[in-house]
Amino acid sequence: MFKNKIVLLILVVAIVGILFYSLQGSEDYIATISEKRNEYAQTLANDKDSPIANLPNFTGFKYFEPNVDYRIEAEYKGTSDSGQSMILMTDSTQSEIKKAGEATFLLGGENYTVSLFDEGDIYLLPFRDLTSGKETYGGGRYINIPKDKLVGDKIEIDFNNAHNFYCAYNESYICPIPPKENFIKAEIKVGEKVYK
Repeated sequence: MFKNKIVLLILVVAIVGILFYSLQGSEDYIATISEKRNEYAQTLANDKDSPIANLPNFTGFKYFEPNVDYRIEAEYKGTSDSGQSMILMTDSTQSEIKKAGEATFLLGGENYTVSLFDEGDIYLLPFRDLTSGKETYGGGRYINIPKDKLVGDKIEIDFNNAHNFYCAYNESYICPIPPKENFIKAEIKVGEKVYK
């Protein structure tokens, strides 16, 4: 009987420890996301070519609440073709872009495979989802994924880091249109919202 109480006490302490660690990890994660958002706002506020530089009635960026469930580990497969691809732009032209590979992940019980593009020290993931044109910019959003998030054949995609393209703020900017394979048939209610 005494042994059972000790085992039960150990289990309770372990569960409390795990819960505390999980909550602490969530708080740290939310603080990190908030810090990244503040850095992004400062960068655009201080950039003379910023799309928000002369924007009347701009009161700041709007975001969904961070949600750790949208930090996803995806399977990555690099392309064997090292050449340039073409991507459609908002002015109906096409621009050369280097396709780096594809990421496959599970979201909301569905598998998705999206194209990632090589932008030097980051991978660019332009995407649209079921919030596009409603709570988020109709032209889609993007995530800059640091290349160190690729480890072996796994890559971390954090949709909490999704931002609007510059043309969401100023139509004189020319932005890429996410390719059709990057349409995610789910509501991704994290990251940046439409600003209006």
